[in-house]
Amino acid sequence: MFMQRLKDGLFWLVRWMVTLMLLIMTSVLFAQIVFRYFFQHPLVWSEELALVLMIWLTYLGSALLLATHEHISIDFLVELMPKAGQRWLAVVVAVLMIIFNIALTYGAWLVARATMRSTSPGLGISEAWHYAGPVIGGLLLVLVSFEELSGRLRALRADKVTP
Repeated sequence: MFMQRLKDGLFWLVRWMVTLMLLIMTSVLFAQIVFRYFFQHPLVWSEELALVLMIWLTYLGSALLLATHEHISIDFLVELMPKAGQRWLAVVVAVLMIIFNIALTYGAWLVARATMRSTSPGLGISEAWHYAGPVIGGLLLVLVSFEELSGRLRALRADKVTP
C-alpha cells in the first residue's frame, strides 16, 4: 500500500514536471521566433534549452508511458499464442526490458559523468544536464520494469495455484 502511494506520488510529480517542461519549451521556441523575425535579435540560448527539455521530456515521458502501459506495441503474433505462452512471453519481455533499461541508464550515467566538466555554449551550464534526463528517466524505467516483472511473475504463480 505504502509503495503504491509512493509510486503514485512520484509519477504525479513526473507528470507535472513533463507538463511544465513542455510549456516552457513551447514558450521558449515561440519567444525565439518572435525575437528572431520581429526584432532581428535571436536568443542564443533558446535552441539549447529546447534541446535539453526535449531530451528530458523524452525519457520522463517514456517512463510515464511504460508505467501506464501506453507505449505502442504490435501484439498480433502474441494474441495468436495460447494464454500460457502469452504469460511466459510477457515475463521474458519484462526481463529484456530490465536489461535494456539498466544498460540505457548506465550508458547515460557514463556520458553524464564524462561531460560534467564541459560547459554548454548557449546556456553556460554543465553538459551533464543534457544527459541527466536519460539517467533520471532511465532509473524510472528500471523501477517500472521491475514492477512489471513482479506483476508478471505473480500472475504466473497464480495460474499454477488455480487448477
